[in-house]
Amino acid sequence: MSDKVYLGRNMAQLDTSPALDSVSKVVLLVDDENAYTAGNDTGRTVELKCPYGTQAMANSILASLRACAYTPLQAQDALLDPAAELGDGLTAGGVYTVLGQMDLEWDALMASDSGAPGQAEQESEYQYRSPVIAELNYQIAETRSTITKTAEEIRLEVENELEGLSSSFTVQLDSIKAEVQGLDGQISTIEQYVDSITLTVSNGDTYSSIQLKAGSAVISSQTIYMNGLVTFTGLADGTTTINGGCIKTGLIDAERLNLTGAITFGDLSSSVQNDINDAYSMAQDAQTTASDAADIVGGWTYRGTTYIDGTRIMTGTVSASTLEGGEILLLDSRGNEAGTFTLDGSSSTSGQKVLLTSNAIELNAVNGDIYLGLYSGQAGYLHLSDNVITVGRSDLQPNTDNRYSCGTSGQRWAEVYAASSTIVTSDRNLKNSITYDMTKYDAFFDRLRPTPYKYNDGTSGRTHLGLISQDVEEALAEAGLTDMDFAGFVKGRNADGDYTYSLRYEEFIALLIYKIQRQDARIKELEESL
Repeated sequence: MSDKVYLGRNMAQLDTSPALDSVSKVVLLVDDENAYTAGNDTGRTVELKCPYGTQAMANSILASLRACAYTPLQAQDALLDPAAELGDGLTAGGVYTVLGQMDLEWDALMASDSGAPGQAEQESEYQYRSPVIAELNYQIAETRSTITKTAEEIRLEVENELEGLSSSFTVQLDSIKAEVQGLDGQISTIEQYVDSITLTVSNGDTYSSIQLKAGSAVISSQTIYMNGLVTFTGLADGTTTINGGCIKTGLIDAERLNLTGAITFGDLSSSVQNDINDAYSMAQDAQTTASDAADIVGGWTYRGTTYIDGTRIMTGTVSASTLEGGEILLLDSRGNEAGTFTLDGSSSTSGQKVLLTSNAIELNAVNGDIYLGLYSGQAGYLHLSDNVITVGRSDLQPNTDNRYSCGTSGQRWAEVYAASSTIVTSDRNLKNSITYDMTKYDAFFDRLRPTPYKYNDGTSGRTHLGLISQDVEEALAEAGLTDMDFAGFVKGRNADGDYTYSLRYEEFIALLIYKIQRQDARIKELEESL
């Protein structure tokens, strides 16, 4: 079977018509009275017969036909592929359609009159039904009912597949069940057995149920609302009544009662009531006193009051020649601990140390410098003055090898002074992919453009000689290289999202040595030839 047939101009005559409207509606005929529909009446309607049809099937067929355009055409004396079959795709004279007609002439040429029939020819193939009759039949398919009877069960069911609704009533020997299903998993059921009745309403994982038995009733739900007067009778000891403002019962037994507002002891004697009221007043006074004491003890700002007990002295200001202790607590304005000075008997070296612990530490010297040193200046120290940070008697180094950078693309040092040149790691044991082949950099080197320039933010106004990083990037691209082939080009993203272009000039030294060696060898070769 061939899926597509190409005819081209292999025909005596070609007649075409304008493309018909696209398919906007599909009618799936299940039987003489039932059908499923999909789409609307804005375009053409396709009717199909399928005794096993469903609404999902009608939707799927419509989705497949929406993109198809039907163009009628007629090819006279066409030299068609003998393998062509009705239903194949047909291309004739630049028009693509379906092969819906084929009249084959059984002679030497095997010519045929083929093509896709027009509107009149299609309508003659289908029986006409009035719109009124069709609408009635479709409505019958929307809602259907069934009654089934077996030796063990009688079942009544009504469903509407289009709307996703159904209800059923099932009678068995030992039970009766009624069920209603809706969209999105909504189900309500009533189940009756000889010893119980259960009512359930569910929506996915959420449900409520009432179960009645001869001696018990169980109500289950996330929330239970009771409106009106609620009375419990037949309890072990009398009757309990609950309404919106009162609980009336015989005895309340609880581990804890939280009583607020007015409390009335109508059945107690006057002396007992007075004792309770006096105790209540004393409790209130005690609570007030304790609260005031907590306010005094909990804070650290004291105005004109000094508090002394067996564990602490609290006052406004302490002035002394000497304060002794192992720990100093630093409190904020609310009395919360913000930092500590602690004397610790252990150290990373030897002897004792003072630990300053806090979430953040800021040192401010208003009219002087900040000096951090070891052993009275005999070892390393850090000196912070107005414009200079000085490191003395020690080397400045990172705590981990080959991890941190000195500055970034957006936070650069203006100038770096050194007594000797920068030392860069060049150990063979720390490198790989060594080839000594520099030939692919010839074109890149020839495209480098040295230039004099001045800095926009420079202060001396002096002229510098060097390269422009963007020019180096263009030279790499023109030579068929990337930044992975040459680490001398650096393009770093700043904090604001922009890029800063930089160069590692030491990476160009190898290029210069390579080029000079090439030129020196060439000079020697020319001298020998002379």
